[in-house]
Amino acid sequence: MSSLSQITTLSDQAIEWVILLHSGIATEADEQQAYQWKNRSPSHQAAYQEAEQLWQDMGAAFPVHITTPAPQKPKILPRVALGLAVTVLISAFITQFSTLSDLWLSDYYTAVGEQKTITLSDGSQVMLNTDTALVIEWNTNRRHIKLLHGQAQFTVAANVNSPFEVETDDAVVKALGTVFEVLDEKQDTRVTVIEHAVGIKAPQDADYNQNVRIEEGQQARYSRNKGLETVEAVNLKQHTAWQRGKLLVKNQALVDVIADLNRYYSGKIIITDDALAQLRVSGAFPLNDYDTVMAMLGESLPLKTAHITPWLTLVHSQ
Repeated sequence: MSSLSQITTLSDQAIEWVILLHSGIATEADEQQAYQWKNRSPSHQAAYQEAEQLWQDMGAAFPVHITTPAPQKPKILPRVALGLAVTVLISAFITQFSTLSDLWLSDYYTAVGEQKTITLSDGSQVMLNTDTALVIEWNTNRRHIKLLHGQAQFTVAANVNSPFEVETDDAVVKALGTVFEVLDEKQDTRVTVIEHAVGIKAPQDADYNQNVRIEEGQQARYSRNKGLETVEAVNLKQHTAWQRGKLLVKNQALVDVIADLNRYYSGKIIITDDALAQLRVSGAFPLNDYDTVMAMLGESLPLKTAHITPWLTLVHSQ
């Protein structure tokens, strides 16, 4: 195992230990095993300290309390489940048709659950996340990428004579440095800056406003109706966990976690009980292992899952 692979593996393991110990459900045996793991080597200790700091940076350190749901409506009936399945299949068909049209137009794309890194002709690199499609529009004076849908991180090669831009339906993002990420969220565009800064404008605007920038360590949304919304500081280690195949969350509503997970799996996961939607979730979830993710949710929360079809999973109370 290379030193880089070892560091990444230790970081992932340390994060899992820290989350377990802060979850409120860790046993004495878990605590002992975590202690033994941490003290295996200086590298283990360093990884654990970094994971603990990441946990602190993600918000106030407190155990995750699982709230027992209020009394629920009767269990979902087979006929209702069938109706949901039909609705999901129709929605999936419409979405798939739209996605296929993007794929036909694209130069590069990833399937649902796939990630890919490409190197462009100027040496810039693009890491495409799940279900992403983009078009390269290149000439000697302009480096322009159209993100048709999905999410990608751009590591930009320097070239003062050729601006580097990424366009969505809502915004155009101009690199003022090295590394940034763009996510097309349909209703708006989310931009995260990992290194240096970016400028941003609406597609119809001729020029960039020099005062409208997103700086390193910041994230913001841009929409046609509202323009640039609130610029916020973001924990980059947490945010970029997807690049290592992880979804890292702390004290986040189940409904938001499911929305993130749905981007990585074919079909849909649907919460059928409203009281479950706001249960708080913490964990490091492997994005490439659907069964493990659902098992982890079932172990830590008072819920059950029902696989109605390969394209529909219902989440309901126990």
